[in-house]
Amino acid sequence: MPMSNSFDIAFLKQALDGLPLISGDMPGIGGTIKSRPEHFQVEEILPYAPCGEGEHLYVTLRRKDWNTADVARELADAFGCTSPEVGWGGRKDKRAFTTQTFSIPVPVSATLEESRARVEALPFEILATRRHGNKIKTGHVAGNRFDVLITGVQTDPVARAKAIANRLKQKGLPNFYGVQRFGHQMGNLDQGLAILLSGRKARGRKSVFLVSAIQSALFNLWLRQRMENGQYGVILPGDIAKKTDTGGMFQVTDTQEAAQRFEAHQIVYTGPIFGHKMKRAGETAGIAEDSLLGGFGLTLAHFKRLRAGGTRRAAILYPDDLEMAPSEQGLRLRFTLPAGAYATTLLREFTRP
Repeated sequence: MPMSNSFDIAFLKQALDGLPLISGDMPGIGGTIKSRPEHFQVEEILPYAPCGEGEHLYVTLRRKDWNTADVARELADAFGCTSPEVGWGGRKDKRAFTTQTFSIPVPVSATLEESRARVEALPFEILATRRHGNKIKTGHVAGNRFDVLITGVQTDPVARAKAIANRLKQKGLPNFYGVQRFGHQMGNLDQGLAILLSGRKARGRKSVFLVSAIQSALFNLWLRQRMENGQYGVILPGDIAKKTDTGGMFQVTDTQEAAQRFEAHQIVYTGPIFGHKMKRAGETAGIAEDSLLGGFGLTLAHFKRLRAGGTRRAAILYPDDLEMAPSEQGLRLRFTLPAGAYATTLLREFTRP
């Protein structure tokens, strides 16, 4: 189904600029992140440990100034396979010290020593090699641990940072996608829109990724509108809520009961990652989502040919393990975020870029 020409890409890009902050009424600390790669450290957390046997080699490595796709190509070349055969759970920042695990199809006849010799010849720090039975697929990540040094902060930033941290723990962090999701000058949106307009099927990992950039941008716009409408801290009739302990989702029918659980951080409401398999909101919440999508000339059916089933994304995160410590160079923050969440979204609450 070709898409209507009513998709206003310029409006969408403008809406992604200057997203609201939950601590916007409080003074920030200023400063710079990633002034050096070692100032931004991220460690990927897998949902399971490799069992020690199987036809896939799991390689845990540390690297800097390499993006995920380029690392995958290096591993593929070393083992004589193709890049799509190399598995990884999610894309990571290039300008960072990143610890990440990749899977490579390696025959069981190859010894672990032989395999390790191949990866140790690559320009990465190899931390572990072990076998497992399945390939790591996109999304096979439980979360990420971050250790970030913010440099060039204002004098005595600790009091301001603590106040912001308390706000985040009480009100939660708006779970916006980070700007890097949309590429340089938001070029991923232009390419994703071209695929949508073409009427052709999305082919390959890159095309699927570019279409998902459009889905991510629409989620950000939805959350921005909800905040600007004064509905950030409110459960709406028909919301699709998510349990913070088990991840189970349900449609809200009793708003009073759901509001109590929401205030206790037992549930959060979710936003749309539009797709033909997405669980749809109802009543007031559903009307807002349908209106947003329809305003761009889209329906959920447009995503079917694009291998974009859609899902729901938690609108709010609670960074309960957020820690901070002063440093001679600035302020260090340590925290854990679930898979798909962006550290830069949390950090901008402090730095106010």
